[in-house]
Amino acid sequence: MMQEMFRDMDPESMRSMMEAIPSMVEQCFATMNAEEVGSMMQDMMSEMMESCCSMMDAEQRQEMLSMCRKMLDQFEEKYSFQQV
Repeated sequence: MMQEMFRDMDPESMRSMMEAIPSMVEQCFATMNAEEVGSMMQDMMSEMMESCCSMMDAEQRQEMLSMCRKMLDQFEEKYSFQQV
């Protein structure tokens, strides 16, 4: 589903959509519990990463995966000391 949507988007439209994601997630938390949002995000992120990686060459894929690992490490450090 996402591949079809992304295929028809120009770079600026794609950027605008990506910039809107934080707001959309906030809206999801207003109507869904954390488990539901987490499950939805896991599905979306998995599909999005699969789509992106399948279209990249090996070097681009390695750079993307390294960036994702760094970002996850930063999130883990940021939130590991906060109470849930």
